Amino acid sequence: MAYEDRNNMSNNTELNVDKCSNEQKTMQQQLAEANNEIADLKLQIAWLERSYE
Repeated sequence: MAYEDRNNMSNNTELNVDKCSNEQKTMQQQLAEANNEIADLKLQIAWLERSYE
């Protein structure tokens, strides 16, 4: 019985680590996409400011 409990705890811990890794990757991907979008918007603003000069 104790062996089964330890085995289940180990499996649950591994699943939680995998889930955290996937969530972290997702957050990193979202951050990268947001940074790319910010860079693109800055470029658009620069072009708009240029046309008013």
